[in-house]
Amino acid sequence: MAMNDSHMQEILDLERQKIAIQHSAAEARMDVKIEASEKRIIHAVTNAITGAVVELKREIIGVRIELKQDIADVRTELKQDIADVRTEIANVRTELTDEIRSVRTELKGDIARLEQKIDCHAH
Repeated sequence: MAMNDSHMQEILDLERQKIAIQHSAAEARMDVKIEASEKRIIHAVTNAITGAVVELKREIIGVRIELKQDIADVRTELKQDIADVRTEIANVRTELTDEIRSVRTELKGDIARLEQKIDCHAH
């Protein structure tokens, strides 16, 4: 009977070892699957982030191009507005100069007439 117990003990030990090995193998397979899942998740997240960064960069470049064009357009408009204002100032200056000449001429005529009247009354 001792032999039977000893055999049974060995069989039980072997069964325990077999179960422990199976358990370890299952854990190893789970670890491999978890690691593979982590790698897939990291890859997917990395691709998503990379795609978003590339898209943002593309949008930034597009906005930068639009802004440069808008700035150039505004600069052109401002230059034209400045030129228009300068032309208008020159026209007003010319009008004022002509008006001043006309007023001076009238004043000279009025002064000459007054001087004649004063001379006539004095003699």
